[in-house]
Amino acid sequence: MSVRSARPKVNDLIFRLIGRSIHPELYTTCTSAEVHQKNYSAVLKICETGHIASIQHKEKTVCEILTSFQNPLPSQKRVLEKPVRGCRSESAQLESGLYYQVSYQLEELDYVIFNNLHEEYMMDSQKADLAYHFVSESRITPGALSIVDFEANQTSLLIHAFHTFPEELAVVKTQSLFEF
Repeated sequence: MSVRSARPKVNDLIFRLIGRSIHPELYTTCTSAEVHQKNYSAVLKICETGHIASIQHKEKTVCEILTSFQNPLPSQKRVLEKPVRGCRSESAQLESGLYYQVSYQLEELDYVIFNNLHEEYMMDSQKADLAYHFVSESRITPGALSIVDFEANQTSLLIHAFHTFPEELAVVKTQSLFEF
């Protein structure tokens, strides 16, 4: 009997930037936070597959999402769509004047290093802006963990996200910068 993991396989992960909002029925929110600044507002969410950052600026919405390619999302207004492999950096200038930069990395580790890193993330999650610890699906591996930290001011939003995939001994790290 197989047990369904809350996380997709790391080979199924895709990083997307969409120039519109994403309907909440298309993902499961585990925890969220809101950011309000003079020039923009943002909603940051941890979901089963990763995270979503929904930014509103000048009456336009843009959404960054780490998800599975199997997750049905709108195809309209896709600005960026890349599989999560190795280490990548991307950028985009959006019509609202918003400048976007992202770096993301998939690390596949050995058992000892993964467990040590996971323990460090567990301690970091205590003081994180957003954190969610998924229930372990087995007796051998810890439950998956997602952490989102952010720095917000009137001209930028910087988001750091860490997502563990214990079944595959993998970690996905992202750093996103939205400049207004």
